[in-house]
Amino acid sequence: AAGSLGAAKNIVIDTTAPTVSSVNSSTANGSFNAGSTVSIQVNFSESVTVTGTPQLALNSGATVTYASGSGTSTLTFTYTVAGGQNSADLDYTGTGSLTLNAGTIKDTATNAATLTLATPGAAGSLGNAKNIVIDTTAPTVSSVNSSTADGSYKAGATVSIQVNFSENVTVTGTPQLALNSGATVNYASGSGTSTLTFTYTVAGGQTSADLDYSATTSLTLNAGTIRDAATNNATLTLAAPGAAGSLGNAKNIVIDTTA
Repeated sequence: AAGSLGAAKNIVIDTTAPTVSSVNSSTANGSFNAGSTVSIQVNFSESVTVTGTPQLALNSGATVTYASGSGTSTLTFTYTVAGGQNSADLDYTGTGSLTLNAGTIKDTATNAATLTLATPGAAGSLGNAKNIVIDTTAPTVSSVNSSTADGSYKAGATVSIQVNFSENVTVTGTPQLALNSGATVNYASGSGTSTLTFTYTVAGGQTSADLDYSATTSLTLNAGTIRDAATNNATLTLAAPGAAGSLGNAKNIVIDTTA
């Protein structure tokens, strides 16, 4: 009422420290490679003011710094992915991953915030809220094989060759594989999986006592692309012809077009 302290003054008594209610991201779910940016939000129980550059340690190996949000209940940390960082489900590393880094996070009554986070993967954590994959590792060729039975094949016969990668890859265009029979064969199918199939239709004059690709560099893009979900370009190096992992080592396929 008029004449009372409450009517005369607006004094708030606040002895409760702000706490972290959740961690989330405004970045869409998906796979991200080096150079990509992921925006991470740390949500508090009340508005907080920030000084300096608090940090958040992530399970990809990165430690990211505070970017914006002082004066609100949501602080944003910006993560620019660097080479060598990987995470199957991006999250912070532990309940103590949010640190002041010589800065401060306080409410308007200057109560220092309690920085304890939810357990990684639990409700309220970044990993629980989002499905963000950090992938800076290029797909590699693990082996080359054939679903065609061992045997001898003449002109007009078809041999199906499989190039196996370390992870699922997406193909555009028509990559090619050069064979020691003298043929260069085109990609046929398998985009979105870890196994790409090349179809070889034997032509006259082509011969091989043990069908294989011709060199470690025989897989070429031919102006196409082979990439993983994070758009890392595949490393196309093959095992040495005849060595473990090669077509010649895996199969005994003879190409014979000579009468």
